[in-house]
Amino acid sequence: MALLDNCIRGIKEGPWTLLQLRGDLISSEDVNGDDVDFLTSPESLQLLLKSVFEWTRNGWCHGHVRRRLNRKAELCLFSPEGSACLKLDLWLRLPQLDEGRTLTLENCVGLLSGTGIQRLPLKLEVALYLQHLLAKKKDLREDKYRKSLANYRQRCPEFALELESVEELGIIPGEVKEHSAEILREAFGESPTGKTPLLGIHEEGFLSYPRTVKAISVMGCDGAGKTSLSWSLTELEKRYARVFTGKHLYRKSWLYKLAVIFIRPFTFQSRERFDELFAPLVYLRACLGLRIKLLRWKRGITLIDRGLLDFMYLNRKSDRPGFSRLFFLTRLCGKRIPVVHVMAEYAAIRQRKDEVSEKGHECYDRDMWQAHALRCPTDYLAFNNTGSLKNSSLALDQVLRKLS
Repeated sequence: MALLDNCIRGIKEGPWTLLQLRGDLISSEDVNGDDVDFLTSPESLQLLLKSVFEWTRNGWCHGHVRRRLNRKAELCLFSPEGSACLKLDLWLRLPQLDEGRTLTLENCVGLLSGTGIQRLPLKLEVALYLQHLLAKKKDLREDKYRKSLANYRQRCPEFALELESVEELGIIPGEVKEHSAEILREAFGESPTGKTPLLGIHEEGFLSYPRTVKAISVMGCDGAGKTSLSWSLTELEKRYARVFTGKHLYRKSWLYKLAVIFIRPFTFQSRERFDELFAPLVYLRACLGLRIKLLRWKRGITLIDRGLLDFMYLNRKSDRPGFSRLFFLTRLCGKRIPVVHVMAEYAAIRQRKDEVSEKGHECYDRDMWQAHALRCPTDYLAFNNTGSLKNSSLALDQVLRKLS
């Protein structure tokens, strides 16, 4: 909990703008509670996620990012042992308004000042909360909604009578609905359309992670402990059915075997360098192999000891690793199953894989975080693996259970 408090303090004091939409100001009381809703901008979201990367590397938390649609990111910060969780809903476009309109941070700029956590004027916050209840079709007889309505009634005289009628009736009358909508229209005007580009529609529709988890990629820098952690999970829980070697997604194909027999001898390269020479083709074959395996795997969760993006990452043991120039293929092909990125300190990595350089290790972690956390759709967990194997596997199992 103490380390999560560091994250909460960082969220409050960071260089981003987060407009908290409702409830008390975010605090340690929200840990293991309901989601805390914010409206933010793409720039602020990127700054926040970069800080979460640093917090994860420092061992303050395990950071999880989930995005199915471009308009929203779900961010979860887990305590190092995995038992406590802070959940944030980060909206880029808030659709919970009348007549299908959306709200963005750009609409609210004139009402905000500075950076960090911001709030709307109370009248607008109440109106927005009423529209939220209508859009979500909440049961207003539930205690938590009655408490919120009573709290707003005491603090906002302008809405006191209307909120009292909502509490008594258990529904939001038509006149209250229209009044709250009119207040928002006057304050924010017309909202931008926020159309999703064609490539974004393709990614959301064709590449998005499956709703039922059949497989999880466990990836990380060489020596980070991903394979040991995967096998430890299978021994810990029966729901983790098997560990699958990621390279078998393409190396078991006949085309690859023929290429190794007839082409590789003329390149005078090791198997690893040969794979990197044909990284785009290797990636495409691995994408096909993954989709075939997902159709065949019926029981339990399969842990794949590599991620698809690993096959597009070149010179990983050098000081200057990086993605292939054909990295754009990752936006066209591939199934974005949940990813666990295992992070470890360089001192531990050097003991296991002394050929990995410190600079290369840092570049790998940073590049993979950016590629996974900032894309959409994504289901990505950055896991700090600095504890013992037993403690780390217990913590990871707890985190994965909370996310399922």
